[in-house]
Amino acid sequence: RYGTAVGRAVHGVLQVVDLATGDGLDDAARAQAMAEGVATRTEVVARLARAGVESAVGRAAAATEHWRELWVAAPLGDAGEFLIEGYVDLLYRADGDGLVIVDWKTDQVDGDDDVTAKLERYRLQGASYAAAVEAATGETVTSMVFVFLREDGATEAELPDLRAAIAEVRTRAAELARESDTADARL
Repeated sequence: RYGTAVGRAVHGVLQVVDLATGDGLDDAARAQAMAEGVATRTEVVARLARAGVESAVGRAAAATEHWRELWVAAPLGDAGEFLIEGYVDLLYRADGDGLVIVDWKTDQVDGDDDVTAKLERYRLQGASYAAAVEAATGETVTSMVFVFLREDGATEAELPDLRAAIAEVRTRAAELARESDTADARL
């Protein structure tokens, strides 16, 4: 029942907290839990957000140029006739070339099989973010990482074969655009 509100509160904390130090985390958790109507879950929100700050990608982002809650939109399709948009939880510049996208998840995972199932479930979401970021910036996304936050830590899972997933998103966008053109022509 509280999962969605807790998740929104956690995202709100990770949007504003100092990623390098975690300073302000408890105050932000209290404020976000209150704003989402889950004040009795403040400690849960704080522990989940702390897991994000302490994750490897959280630490890596803190050490370089990064952006949080970044709205991204870009045209896709054969002629850019399909718009894809969304909010990227965390984007940072990777060591060397390219960008890394991080998506915080508060749904639970139990073991490797569950992580694999979640990656498949979120595959096109992550690839859509990557395709949109690449189209909007002209830069390459080298990694898309889902971070499953738990009260006792985080499980980080990189989307496998990101290039193939992005290609699938672009193909589907082109197909949707062609279907739309066909439907318009029949009207």
